[in-house]
Amino acid sequence: MATTLLALQSLLKRYFVKYLLALLLLLAFTSQAEPYYPILSKTEAESLRSRLLRSAPDTNRVKLLVQWSNDLSSRSYYLQKPDTIAVCIRQAQALSKSLQYVAGQIDADYALGYLLRKDPGGREAVLQALARSQQRHDRRRQAIGWYLLSETYEKSMALHPQRIRYFEQAIRLFGEVHDPVQQARVLRELADAYLMQGKPARAKEELLRSLALYKAAGYRKQHSTLDLLAATNDALGNYKDALQYALAAVASAKRSQDTLMLCTYYMRVGAVYQQFDQREKIIQYYRLAMRSAEANDYTDTALGLASTIARVLLAENRPQEALALILKKSKAYPPQDDYSRQKVAQGLISCYLRTKQYDLATAYCQQVESYLKSKNVSTDYRVLHGAYLTIGACCLATKQYSKARAYLLKSLAAGQVVLTRGSLAHTCLLLSKVDSAQGNLPSALAYYKRYKAINDSIYSEKNSKQMAALQIQYDTEKREQSIALLTKRNQLQQLTIRQRELQRNAVLGGTGLLVLVLGLGYNRYRLKQRSTRLLEQKQRALEAQQAEIHRKNAALEQVLGEKDQLLEERQELLVEKDWMLKEIHHRVKNNLQVVSSLLSTQSRHLHDPQAVAAIRESQNRVQVMALLHQKLYQADHLGRVNLA
Repeated sequence: MATTLLALQSLLKRYFVKYLLALLLLLAFTSQAEPYYPILSKTEAESLRSRLLRSAPDTNRVKLLVQWSNDLSSRSYYLQKPDTIAVCIRQAQALSKSLQYVAGQIDADYALGYLLRKDPGGREAVLQALARSQQRHDRRRQAIGWYLLSETYEKSMALHPQRIRYFEQAIRLFGEVHDPVQQARVLRELADAYLMQGKPARAKEELLRSLALYKAAGYRKQHSTLDLLAATNDALGNYKDALQYALAAVASAKRSQDTLMLCTYYMRVGAVYQQFDQREKIIQYYRLAMRSAEANDYTDTALGLASTIARVLLAENRPQEALALILKKSKAYPPQDDYSRQKVAQGLISCYLRTKQYDLATAYCQQVESYLKSKNVSTDYRVLHGAYLTIGACCLATKQYSKARAYLLKSLAAGQVVLTRGSLAHTCLLLSKVDSAQGNLPSALAYYKRYKAINDSIYSEKNSKQMAALQIQYDTEKREQSIALLTKRNQLQQLTIRQRELQRNAVLGGTGLLVLVLGLGYNRYRLKQRSTRLLEQKQRALEAQQAEIHRKNAALEQVLGEKDQLLEERQELLVEKDWMLKEIHHRVKNNLQVVSSLLSTQSRHLHDPQAVAAIRESQNRVQVMALLHQKLYQADHLGRVNLA
C-alpha cells in the first residue's frame, strides 16, 4: 500500500503540471470568429468619419452611416463596446425612410441585425431586410441577408445544420453575382461550422476552396482562412501542415498590415507547438500574442495570455517568474468581470500551490468557489471543468480530501462532455490520489488503471507527434540547406556579373573621362579667347567712360559754382526780406499805437458822454486791429488765426 502511495505521489508530481498545462492551453484557445465586414484601418476610419461629418442629408449619407456602424459593429466582436453604434443606425434608418431610399433601408436594417446578432431584435431586423431584398430581386443583398441570418443563431451543435443551409444559400448567391471575395469569406464560416460539428475533413475542403477564390481575386488578407486551416489540420493530426498554415497566417497578417487579430494567429502557432511539447516556442509565441493584444487594447485577452504563459513557466519549473507575470498583468489590466477574475484566480492558485503558499492558494480557491455559486457562472463545460479541476487540486494539496473528491468528480463529468484525453487522464490521476489518501484502494486502483489506459494512448500519440516534429525539423533543415546552397550560387553569379559590369564600366568610364578631359581642354581654350576679347572691349569702353566722366565732372563743377553763387544771393535777399517785413510790421504797430493814443487824448477834452463812449469804442477797435496784426505776423501760418 505504501509503495502504491509513493508511486502515485511520484506520478502526480511528474504529470500534474504537464496535463494541467495541456488542458488550459486547449481551453484558452478556440477558433476565433471573423467579422463579416472587415475592420477598417485607422486611416480609412478617419477618412470615413471626415466624409460623414461633411455629408449632406442624402442617399450618400445613408451609405456612410451604414458603413460607419458596420465598422463599429465589427470592432465590437473583440472590444465589446456596441452601445454607441445604434445612434448611427437609427439615423440611417430615419434618413432612408424620409428619402424613400429602399436600398438604404435594407442596408440599415442589416446593420441593426449585425449589431444585435445575439438578440431576438437582430433576427427580426435581418428577416425584414431579407424579405425586402427578395421583393426587389436584389441577389447581392439577399446573400448578405442569408449570411447575417446565420449570425443571429448560437453556434451550438443542434443549430449547425440550419446555419450551414444559410451559408450555402449565401455562397450560391454570391457566386451568381460574381463576388469571389464575399463567397470565400462565407466559405470560411461554413468550414468553421463543419469543424465545430466534428467534420474537419469537410472543413478542410471548404477552406481550400476559400483560399483558391481569394488567390484568384488577388485578395491579400487571407490570414483568417489560413489560421482556420491550421486549426483544421491540427484536428486531423496533420501537425506539419498545421504549423505551416499557422506561420503563413502570421506572415499574411503582417504583410497586409492587418494586425488587429495578430494575437490570435500567434496563439495558434503556440498551440501547434504545444502538440510537440516545445515549451520555449510556446512561450515565445504566446508572449508575442500578449504584446499584440496589449497593442490593440485587448486587455482581457492579454490577461488570459499572461495566465497561460504562467502555466507554461510552471511546467518549466519557473514558479516565481510565473507568479510575477500574473501579478504584474492583473495589476496593469484589472479584471472587469467575474469570469476574468476567476480565470486570474485559477492561475494564481496554480502558482501559489507550486511555491507552497497554501494560505494564499486557499483564499483564491474560495473566490473561484464563490463564482461557481453565483448567478453569472458560465454554462460552458470547458470553463466549468477548469474551475472544478483547479479547486480539486488545491483541496488535494491542503488535504481536504472529501471536498477535493467532490470537485474532481464534477470536473470528470464535465470533462467527459468536451475535453481531451489528456485532461481526463489527469483528473483520473488526481482522483486516484484522493482515494489512496482516504484508504479507498479499490477505487484508487480503478482510477489509476483508467489513467494508465488513457495515458498509454496519449503516449503513443505523443510519439507520433514527436516523429512528426522530427520530420518537420528535418524538412526545415533540408529546406534551409537548399536555400543556403541556392543563396551561395546566386552570390557567385552575382559576383561574376558584378566583375563583368565593373570591367565594362571601367572601359566606358575611362573613355568617357578622356572625352571629358579633351572637351574641357577645348572648352577652356575657347573660354580663354572669348575672355580676352571681352577684356579688350571692356578696357576700351572703360577708357571712353572715364573721358566722359572727366568731361561731365568739369561741367558739374562749373554748374555747382554758379549754383552756390545763386544760393548766396538768394540767402541775402531772404534775410533782407525778413528785415523789411519786420520793419513794416513794427511801423504798422507804431501807427496803430499812435492812432490809439490820439483817440485817448481826444477823449480827455470831451465832456459829452456819448462822444466819449464813441471815442472809446473806436479806440477798442483799433486795439483789436493791433492784436490781430500782432497775431498775424507772429503766427507760423498766415492763413489761419485762432480768433478765440
